[in-house]
Amino acid sequence: MASARRSLHVGEIILAVSGTIAIYLNFQGVRCLSDLALVDRSVVTPGRLEEMERNCSIITNSYVYSVYGVIAGIALVMIGFMRKRKGNVS
Repeated sequence: MASARRSLHVGEIILAVSGTIAIYLNFQGVRCLSDLALVDRSVVTPGRLEEMERNCSIITNSYVYSVYGVIAGIALVMIGFMRKRKGNVS
């Protein structure tokens, strides 16, 4: 029973943290890509443009990994509920 509670709590924490980070990175990614789309390429130096593209890439990749964290959190919560349910039946 302690194992079920532990995986449930760990899953909840991972889900909450990853979800919060995913929401934040989603907004940052949209803002970054919007800024990149609106930049006047004739005025910005190629080095600065490359830096902006790299930053957007890092943000969007981090967003994807935070979504994986959300999926892992959901899986742990489901495992915790199944273990808890199995423990109550016996």
